[in-house]
Amino acid sequence: MVRKRAQARASNNPRPNPSMKCGCPPCLKKFPGDRPPTDEHTGSWEARYTDPSGRERSKTKPTFTAAVEFLEQTRTEMRQRTWIDPARGEVTLAAWWKLWWPTQTKGCTRIEDWSQSQLRDEGMWRNHIEPTFGSVRLFELAWREIQLWVNALHDENGGPLAASSVTKCFQVLDRMMEDAKRDRRLPFNPAEGVKLPTIKKKHPEDRRPPSYAQLWLIRQKLPEHFHNLLIVAQETGLRFQELAGLRWSNVDFEGRRIHVREVLVEPRGKIKRKAYPKSDAGLRTVPMTGLAARVLREVWAEESEEGTPSRAVSELKDGLCEDELVFHGRNKVRRGSKVNGGAGEPYRAPLRRSAFRRLWIDAITKAGVVRTTVKTVKVQRVDEQTGRARVVELERTDWWPDFHDVRHAFASRLHDRGVPEVITQEILGHERAGEVTWIYTHAAADYAGQVLAALEDGKPGAVARAPKRRLRVVSAA
Repeated sequence: MVRKRAQARASNNPRPNPSMKCGCPPCLKKFPGDRPPTDEHTGSWEARYTDPSGRERSKTKPTFTAAVEFLEQTRTEMRQRTWIDPARGEVTLAAWWKLWWPTQTKGCTRIEDWSQSQLRDEGMWRNHIEPTFGSVRLFELAWREIQLWVNALHDENGGPLAASSVTKCFQVLDRMMEDAKRDRRLPFNPAEGVKLPTIKKKHPEDRRPPSYAQLWLIRQKLPEHFHNLLIVAQETGLRFQELAGLRWSNVDFEGRRIHVREVLVEPRGKIKRKAYPKSDAGLRTVPMTGLAARVLREVWAEESEEGTPSRAVSELKDGLCEDELVFHGRNKVRRGSKVNGGAGEPYRAPLRRSAFRRLWIDAITKAGVVRTTVKTVKVQRVDEQTGRARVVELERTDWWPDFHDVRHAFASRLHDRGVPEVITQEILGHERAGEVTWIYTHAAADYAGQVLAALEDGKPGAVARAPKRRLRVVSAA
């Protein structure tokens, strides 16, 4: 009985969809009317098939031939294991993000445990991708719309992002689409072939890090309690987050070593302790120069006079434990405290990048070493009263030097002293030595001056110059 039923179903597949406009016998029988009779069905046809899970499905096609072609193609795809369920691509991009993002964070839901790249990707999604494509279903995403969106993001077209940031933002969407393809939700990646803006090369002067003489001028304009922070930064090459999270237990005065074991991060404005720095390579030991060791001893002595700095080893679950931090803001008072006759209990406030950046910009401006680039960008703002998004134009200022450029200066100093690039890689906490070479060494070298000296030395009437070290071939690999 089952076999006869299946044969009957197969013989009637595809089958005509009854129509009030068609004059074939089945249509006239179901929808009687006064219209000319015909021998063949002139309406649409229903193609029925069973998916790999055993669920019966159907697809309506305008002609019998189209329905037969669809069935043959579908059966071929099922035999080849390439068939894709159309319903899986009907979810919105926002719904797919909720399914996809845990695969990128390895199921970690704590924001403070995310890496810097994960925090950046989540911010790109929240600020630039979701407002545009969040409500769009996966199968509706098209190459043209994605290309226009990428073009509009670039700051040269009035967008909010520089070319390098546009690339990173697009890569988040591209990975989402590629993984949707792997998850059998899309037959292809609609972001494939999108052209990204070209990252313009900077002028050699803009790539060169600040000199130590310029850093000395900047230090004089910083608040006095941050002088030691800048000295340690330029003597060790530590990142700002590594300096902010440095604890006395990780400072080895006898061995003149600093053990980088954790950092302070600010996910969505909240300061958190993070067990590992930027990458696995960031987990390292950095030597202290005599100047850095002397400065840190002075900081310890000053902290001992003002309070009781701690060399205890605490766990992440214990909280910030501000008394263990080497560098911090000025001692503040906790709000609502009744200690000290209502004046409050003083405590060491952790360093915030945003607060320090304001002081840094003020210092480089007063020191006279600043270079600025002002751009007009368009950003989306949500009106608090209406809840609607609107585009406003804002001015964005790029400042040189940035605090991170102190790290560049330290790397260039190591290169100038002949430290092998592999060792420089370990000290700076980079994954690849080639990155150290490409980012830092070409930025510090005065190639024009070296070539000029080589051409003019020994020339009649040329001014004698001090001997220069030979030019080195620098590879970007």
